[in-house]
Amino acid sequence: MKAFDERVRSKENASDAGKTALLLYDFARDHYHLLLVGQFKIKEIGRGIQAAIEGQNETVLLNLARAFIEHTAAIAYQLGALEKAVRELPKKPEPKNLWAEVERHHQIVKKLHYNQNAAVHVNDMIGTLTKHDELARQGYEDLCEFVHPNYGSNKLVSSGQLGAGQIRSHSERLAPDLAKAHRLIEMCAILADDKFKKSATFYLSTLASWIEVAGKEGAKLSQIFSMREASSGDGKTKETAIVLTKARTRHEAIEALYAYLRAQKIKMLSRQTAAVEGGYLYDKVETDKGPLWVKCKMTA
Repeated sequence: MKAFDERVRSKENASDAGKTALLLYDFARDHYHLLLVGQFKIKEIGRGIQAAIEGQNETVLLNLARAFIEHTAAIAYQLGALEKAVRELPKKPEPKNLWAEVERHHQIVKKLHYNQNAAVHVNDMIGTLTKHDELARQGYEDLCEFVHPNYGSNKLVSSGQLGAGQIRSHSERLAPDLAKAHRLIEMCAILADDKFKKSATFYLSTLASWIEVAGKEGAKLSQIFSMREASSGDGKTKETAIVLTKARTRHEAIEALYAYLRAQKIKMLSRQTAAVEGGYLYDKVETDKGPLWVKCKMTA
């Protein structure tokens, strides 16, 4: 990471592409760091939830369940912002417009990290999470009733009328609400550990590919976002592997492969690296029409 940082920064004043590489690098680094922060918080809250379940502490469980949803929603919101950036940046070919757009998107991730004066409200985050699971909003609002100092949270430890309710755990009476909380926790855990990680990997890999291209000697700004889909070979054997001839990075090679499969109406079932020879990576791709061999040149 340090060596890559120094290499990118050495290109800053060399060209428009060099400056773009630096801006994209700082932007990608900050998004990556904030995603790590969010994932670690979710992990720690999850440990607290496990302890609350084992200790049969419904009050702590429901409080932490709400926090778990909020922090999952924060990652959903961040990924939405990152997706938008990856989609919009290639539409700004002029240097100053592109740099301004990168800076605008960079400010968004800074707001998410520091969030001074509630620059991004939790309700907006929950709204983004609801796009992934339609029950998230109602589930969150139900949990809020058990967290705020009102009748909802009083019911966690008391029963009956004011002045007469028994003050103790009431887990049996709360069984339906606890079941809903468990479902919401499971939903958020699956999203955070699977779907969101895959999305983050794709968007950050896209940025890394652009940075790699922009940081090369003689790189031109107009080439950073260009599509590279050309290929040769039939892929039936390793010797006749499909060569992704114009891919400049590993990410571009993967994107070119997907484009090839779509064009040929082939469904990919699995993909694994099978060999590394002569400066090439060989992937064996299992498809609904049989195996395909694909190779792409390794990048420095």
